[in-house]
Amino acid sequence: MFLFLLSIIAVLLPLGAVGHGGVWNYSIAGDWRPGFFPYYPAEGQSSIQRHWADFRPIVDVRLPTLVCNDPGGYAEEYATVAAGAEIEAYYRGWPHDIGPVIVWMAYCGAEPTSCSSFNGTGRHWFKISQAGLLSGTMRNGVWAQKQMMANNFTWSVTIPERLRSGAYLMRHELIALHVPFSPEFYPQCAHMYVLSNGDETPGQEFLASIPGVWVDDDPELHLSIYEEPTASRTEWAIPGPPVWSGQYSEEL
Repeated sequence: MFLFLLSIIAVLLPLGAVGHGGVWNYSIAGDWRPGFFPYYPAEGQSSIQRHWADFRPIVDVRLPTLVCNDPGGYAEEYATVAAGAEIEAYYRGWPHDIGPVIVWMAYCGAEPTSCSSFNGTGRHWFKISQAGLLSGTMRNGVWAQKQMMANNFTWSVTIPERLRSGAYLMRHELIALHVPFSPEFYPQCAHMYVLSNGDETPGQEFLASIPGVWVDDDPELHLSIYEEPTASRTEWAIPGPPVWSGQYSEEL
């Protein structure tokens, strides 16, 4: 029954019948791990990814579901990964090519299973990667989501090499900007246990609260790419703190 349902979803996704999507699988330093499959009961599934129910976007930036999607239930497993390793996230059949790709992390605790009791709300989050408008205009240019689609629906990120050891949530977030004045948020979280020889942590200037980092009236999110002067803009500033890649330390 499970494989049958997955085959139905796989057929519908390219046709746009389901509409949106999210991360389906992760490659952890070359080792592929399944994500949580929406539209199927949680019972019987075992994944490093927190639970999400369907492909619908989150449009209210004040909701706690912005953290790790809806319902955001804790993952059954975690992945052990070395600092400095590459993580690939695979989005099956993602249909939108206008908007950024942002990857966040949040420290859960020192024990490998610490994320199983950490809900993620609050000022814990730091970006390890972000990409927005890569070239051209906001209306007709190349956005990070278009690049992800061209790269077999896969987005790669490297864990900062000097990040201190511990349990972390890794949060992939797509923000779709194709609907005028109504940005759509698509987050998924995975449980990671990072092993490192480093001891660095991001300073306060790199930390953000989720929910809280996005606001309803942010001009870089609530806009229409189809109208001038926005359509012809060649620069777009990704809201939120800068990316942290190491060197700046402060207790989390």
